[in-house]
Amino acid sequence: MPKPRLESSGDVPSYLGNLTRAPLLSYEEEVTLARASQAGDEKARKRLIESNMRLVINIARTYMNGAVPLEDLIQEGALGLMRAVERFDIDRGFRFSTYATHWIRQSILRALDNKGKTIRVPAHVQQMLRRIERERDQYLAQMGHEISPELLAERVGMDVEKLRTLLSNQTELLSLDARTKGGEGITLGATIPDEEINSPEYLLLSEELWEQFEDCLNELTEREAEVIRMRMNNGNSVHFREEMARHLRLSQERVRQLEITAIQKLRMIARQRRLAEFLPDTGIQSL
Repeated sequence: MPKPRLESSGDVPSYLGNLTRAPLLSYEEEVTLARASQAGDEKARKRLIESNMRLVINIARTYMNGAVPLEDLIQEGALGLMRAVERFDIDRGFRFSTYATHWIRQSILRALDNKGKTIRVPAHVQQMLRRIERERDQYLAQMGHEISPELLAERVGMDVEKLRTLLSNQTELLSLDARTKGGEGITLGATIPDEEINSPEYLLLSEELWEQFEDCLNELTEREAEVIRMRMNNGNSVHFREEMARHLRLSQERVRQLEITAIQKLRMIARQRRLAEFLPDTGIQSL
């Protein structure tokens, strides 16, 4: 695939100048624009990109340490955003920002790995970086903005100053997206055991995992699958069941019952298929 190019001769400021005039998109607007963009509508593609450049800038700023100019980080992040626009699967029911965050960070990290100094990193540090990235992605998908260092430190169980130091040095670390020698395309990150893959957003970072999870969803009823997809998209919203009830024209109690039934079925199916470790921690006991 040819490398995506920014508009206006690849000049990032052409996008930055539109940030204040590009409002955030609703889920319905994302779906409409994504469909139009993938059908060849250049105006829809441009609007989808411009409306998500805030996300690119916020992510790029977290990788600033002087080694690479912010504008270059934004440029790389914008390329990742464009890849996300091209690859986004509308039918999966996720917010575009959830999907795009992975591609933006991957693009930035790859650029930093290519341009920066590479050093050997202990496995436990690599593991912590993976966990930090997941927490960032999950919080961003749920709340619509970047998590604060203080809250991030609390979530990963680390002193906030140690977290700041780790993040400030992150651009010198070996990128988890770097290909291993003799690994036939396998990334270093893929070789690290991970016992904490429990966020629904992380599922879509792996096409293979998602296909298996989608197969599980296909064994639910249509309504059960729809409830699960909406929960994965807006599960922490206090209005989740109210919105779902209105959408399905059911009572909130009935939505709750569907949710419990669907989760129980998914866990049973996942255990049968040895996929239980990839299911989200849905907190069913608290329902």
